[in-house]
Order: sequence, then C-alpha cells, then structure tokens
Amino acid sequence: MAKKAYTKSELKKFEKNILEKIGEINESIEGVRSTTQPNNSVFIEERSEDFNEGTEAHEVEKNFLLMSRESDYILNLNKALQRIKDGNYGICEVYQKDAEKCECPDSPLITKERLMEVPNATKGVFCKEKKKLNLL
Repeated sequence: MAKKAYTKSELKKFEKNILEKIGEINESIEGVRSTTQPNNSVFIEERSEDFNEGTEAHEVEKNFLLMSRESDYILNLNKALQRIKDGNYGICEVYQKDAEKCECPDSPLITKERLMEVPNATKGVFCKEKKKLNLL
C-alpha cells in the first residue's frame, strides 16, 4: 500500500528547507534593494550624464521585477509552510481533487526529491506536465 502522507520527521526536514530558502531569498531581496536606492543617479534630478539614464532605468526596472518575483515565491513558500501545518504538504493536488486522475508513480505523494528542489510544489511531475498540456 502506498504511503498517504509524510512522517513528522520528514515534514520537519521539508520545513527546514523551506525556511532556509526564505532566508536566502530575503538576503537576495535586500541585496537588490541596496542597489536600487533613491540615491542612484536615476532618481537624481540634476545629472550631467544623460547617456546612462536608459541603462540605469532598465536596471531599476529589472531589479523591481526580480524583487516582485521573489516576493511571490516567498508567498508560495509560506503557503507550503501552511500546508505542512494543515497536514497535506507533499500530497498531489490532483490526487486530492480526483484520485482517479492522478497518475504520479508515487501517488498520492510528490517525490521527496521534487519537494526539496521545488518546496512549493503542489503537483507531482506527471500531473504538472499533464496540466501544462491541458490534459487535466
């Protein structure tokens, strides 16, 4: 019979991994923020060199997009932490909705390897691929 949930010790490892990733992302966001301060020449009214304006504006925009993306990732990691607390972390979302449609080999569980690499995963690889191809 297939395992229906991860053990408490396994969930602790996943939780630790998620918290480490959140810490790394927060450091990255702080690094980006420090390079996108109002004292950057893009924000200064009087400049003698206008030729850098476009490049600097592009860098600022890129940094804001990066921070936004990483902030979204943190939100998803926090949702994963909540799933750990709720007791349904690592269980394929497709299986939870309709067990017959889930074709993941480790069904209902998402593999440990996937969860360590993509801790906010909600579907096993097979179901994720089927979803991408609109087969679910």
